[in-house]
Amino acid sequence: MLKDLINIERIELSARMFKIYFVKKYVSRTAADETFVIDNPAVLLMKSGSFKVQLKKINQDLKAHDLLVLPKNTSFTGIEAGSRLQFFLITFSSGINGHGFSFNQNDLFSSGSGNEAVKISLDENDYMVLSLICRLLYAEISGSLANEFEVKLQQISLNLLLFEMNLITVKYLSAGGMNFSRSESLASQFLTVLSIHCRKHHTVKFYAGVMYLSPEHLSKMVKDVTGKAAKKIITEAVVSEAVGLLENPHLTMAEIAEELEFSSVASFSIFFRKSMFCTPSEYRKNTIERFKSR
Repeated sequence: MLKDLINIERIELSARMFKIYFVKKYVSRTAADETFVIDNPAVLLMKSGSFKVQLKKINQDLKAHDLLVLPKNTSFTGIEAGSRLQFFLITFSSGINGHGFSFNQNDLFSSGSGNEAVKISLDENDYMVLSLICRLLYAEISGSLANEFEVKLQQISLNLLLFEMNLITVKYLSAGGMNFSRSESLASQFLTVLSIHCRKHHTVKFYAGVMYLSPEHLSKMVKDVTGKAAKKIITEAVVSEAVGLLENPHLTMAEIAEELEFSSVASFSIFFRKSMFCTPSEYRKNTIERFKSR
């Protein structure tokens, strides 16, 4: 992980076996010629802007939609952050295996790379799916792990992230020998379609139709893999899109409601409040106040 991560302006959410950060403003405090080593595996998913790092004397220029897979003991020298830099960063604890996770992170972080850091430039669809999973996982662990059910749900969600990363590894690095069940493949396809259409389509029936499945069958397959109902994942995706739009102060509530295919501002407000326990206007006001207080 980046040495000065604790000093950047960020939103941080922690869990027992991993940490996920959504970095909205990066302020580097590491000297350009300073070398440091990450203690545990990590992945960095670029949302926007540019980021230059040097890994074992090899320069990596990261841009929007790039994925950087970082095995344990990766060394960094030199960091240069471009304008409008935003990214997700997930770090994994050394004890993640053996805690209910079905994918072995050691295989993931060495597949096709010989334990070397790997940059993958994702296509639009793969980026949207991985970004959606990151946003859902980020939103899900905002609270503390109060009981065994929440811990298990977190395990399922992280499995989904690792599953999607394994698919990306197979696709971009030509790693073979990985078999996925029909349920896993359908869940991945569902997330792909959802990432493209979630602003305009909010029903299980729509996604089932696109995939030539019955709503009941799609719901069962998604539930088997993710531990969540398809409807809940759709709702979380729409809320995530709404949050992003609300953070743009130039958009009116009417414009956001229209963009998300709600019939009125009132219906959008009711939908948003059920998930976020505040109105869209209250969320926007609180977000502005948080930024002012930094």
